Amino acid sequence: VDQEVVIIKATGNKLKRILNTAIANRSMHNPDNYDWYQCNVYYKMHMDIQDSSVTKDTASKKDSVQQALQDTYIMLAETYSKRTWQKPASLQEEIIASRMSGFSKPIISGLITDLLPFHVYDDFINLNGKDFYNPLSKGLYKRFHFKLIEEIVQQADTIWVINFQPKTDPAELAGTVYITSDGFAITHIIAHSLDVASKKDLGIEQQYTKYGSRWFPQQLNYNLQWQIGKEDSVSVSINGVSLIDSVSFINNNFKFDKAHTIKLSATAEERRDSVWMKLRPIALDEKERKTYHVLDSILKKAKIEKLVYYGTKLAEGKFPAGKFDINLSRLYSYNVFENNRMGWGMQTNEKISKTFSIGGWAGYGTMDKQWKYGAFAELFVDRYKEFVFRASYYKDLRDPGRLQIHNDIDNNAIRMFLISRADKVEGWNVSAIKKFGYLNVETTVGREDVQPQYNYAFTSGNKLFRSFSIIEASVNLRYAFGETSAPFLGKYYSNDTKYPVIYGRMIRGKITNANINYTQAIGAITFTKNINRIGKERFLLSGGISLNRQSLPISKLFAGNGFLAEGSFIYAFGVMETMLPYQFYADRFINFYWLHQFNQPLFRTIINSDLSVTPKPAIAYNFLYGTLLNSSVHQGIIFSVPGKGYHEIGFILNSLLRFKLFGLFYAGLNAGYFHNIPHANNYPGQGRFIYGIGFEL
Repeated sequence: VDQEVVIIKATGNKLKRILNTAIANRSMHNPDNYDWYQCNVYYKMHMDIQDSSVTKDTASKKDSVQQALQDTYIMLAETYSKRTWQKPASLQEEIIASRMSGFSKPIISGLITDLLPFHVYDDFINLNGKDFYNPLSKGLYKRFHFKLIEEIVQQADTIWVINFQPKTDPAELAGTVYITSDGFAITHIIAHSLDVASKKDLGIEQQYTKYGSRWFPQQLNYNLQWQIGKEDSVSVSINGVSLIDSVSFINNNFKFDKAHTIKLSATAEERRDSVWMKLRPIALDEKERKTYHVLDSILKKAKIEKLVYYGTKLAEGKFPAGKFDINLSRLYSYNVFENNRMGWGMQTNEKISKTFSIGGWAGYGTMDKQWKYGAFAELFVDRYKEFVFRASYYKDLRDPGRLQIHNDIDNNAIRMFLISRADKVEGWNVSAIKKFGYLNVETTVGREDVQPQYNYAFTSGNKLFRSFSIIEASVNLRYAFGETSAPFLGKYYSNDTKYPVIYGRMIRGKITNANINYTQAIGAITFTKNINRIGKERFLLSGGISLNRQSLPISKLFAGNGFLAEGSFIYAFGVMETMLPYQFYADRFINFYWLHQFNQPLFRTIINSDLSVTPKPAIAYNFLYGTLLNSSVHQGIIFSVPGKGYHEIGFILNSLLRFKLFGLFYAGLNAGYFHNIPHANNYPGQGRFIYGIGFEL
């Protein structure tokens, strides 16, 4: 059909026809739907600060400080990389060259795609970790006003220039989108979000060009303007630009490193100016050249890179002290059983060896008046410390039946806080940890003695047991298809995945003093997705089974993940809010958690520039079902079996109060209420109010 006949005379109908057809064709132009592509990306970012208060000071101070602020940026960074994509989810960014002002080695290997999407063909446009509605997505007429402001005829094609403005939420994106009659693709989009309360203007600009029959990003721009300080005296601006060229859609049998999405070449941080001059599509201007010269000199004299070293350690929960690292988590903790637990932990660091570390720890509880201690050794096979052999000895406490699947979802910090019933465990184990692309594997073999610190006895074979000697081997798995990762301060961190994450654990053990062999299988799947016109969905489904049909002591059963305790009002996803710790045990169970967060607040009330009321509702549902072979073998303690199912529902208001702190970020007061559905006398109905504070940059 000739493209000229798709133009309808009525302006409103024409505009809707253009928008609807553009949405219908989104999938065809989405680079993520191309089988394969490769391109080169040059990225440059600079940060600038203007302080108007300096002009009110003395002339000498004005000359020294204001002049420096005007002549240089406070930070400048460049990256030149090769980006490779293969459908459905393989992505690799090979950094060929990287440079950051003031540092011999960049502390981060940032790309503009860390801050904004590579394209705008999804339902949401993610900027700085926040999802904004895409004006070209279903449900657009409920969220945006549109106006056709210009038609540009270019040979046989027409480009429609369309303005869009948010209808209800002023913090949503506003701007202009250019749509071509050639496939109804986006050729250019300019959008920004103005947050009046925080005086922050966040904007993007993207341009597309056509390669053969495919449209592809050509330039990605990013800018942030921020007024902070007393009377908005300080203005912060961050600007980034990415220029894309050498685009190819011919698969060259590229080999992906799925475990490390962003990779630095061996010489990426050593590129000379002569090399950079060839790589840059646009030469540096005078201010940029001066920024490199001045900051490289100043920060080298100030030895600022030492602070980077400390930052690397703090990100790992450690503090460096010469050739040793102090483990900060070992210094203090609190729980019901021990009350205040004070201690010390330290280990050797890379100043002794980069391939191994030896450490130890000790702690003392003021309530139980017992010492706990341990020692360990680690051998690092690769430079990322993702292939590790570890051996450890420990004498510590553990609450009986705590479900252990993976640190991502175990909520161990919360469970430790709630310990009121404890087993004393003493043992040793050896383990191997390895990452294979999207798969993480940990194998462990060990032996331990378990001594319940509460009145408990277990009957097996007409004998009564009050302590247990256990030999156990386990394999832990975590699989996250399409997960991306990026280096930060020398270590790789996950950037999440849009697909479900799967966890599994197989355990084979023997209780030697009771002559009981057992096999257990535990699994879980978790998924989070922001769904257009629905909201943000999150769920966690877990289950476990003891495959042998021989009774196990309470320490080897599966405890319900109860979080109801006196003085505790904190909400956490993945725990049973109205269930008491140790209230339920099972040898087979299914546990389900679901949370639905609505994207729009119920209403907005601005009290002043720093305080507003913007309650965003959320609803939750949690469920536990389990069975137990024989509860009569457990003596001295009282618990229930969730054989009839335990249900609880909750209602949460996020950002009930939203206030600005230091002009830098928001703090939001969250509140909610959970109540379980009673069933006979096993678990009567009980409710619980929960509170929390969330932070948003």
